[in-house]
Amino acid sequence: MTTPSAPGEPRTPEAEAAYQAGRQAGITETRRRQLTPRMTGWRVACGICWAFWTLVLAISFIVGLSSGSAGSALICLVLAALAGWYDYRIWALKARYLSLFIIF
Repeated sequence: MTTPSAPGEPRTPEAEAAYQAGRQAGITETRRRQLTPRMTGWRVACGICWAFWTLVLAISFIVGLSSGSAGSALICLVLAALAGWYDYRIWALKARYLSLFIIF
């Protein structure tokens, strides 16, 4: 028997198995919701900030290539890839700890 996760929405077999395993482990539904990351205002702010830095570093890579400084272009490419990867993790709710990187 499937237990609906939302009104009118049945659980998938994988979700039902996870639900039953959680019940057997003694995890309550409230605790499960607390452990699940949510899209909060802080997460959105961090995601926008890191998307901005990814864009700035990608543009710096292109400018570095066109100006002939391959070393700085390569560094910008690596940093843009790392910033983009972290930004993806923020938006996909996979980042556990959020950091905001602002330079004034």
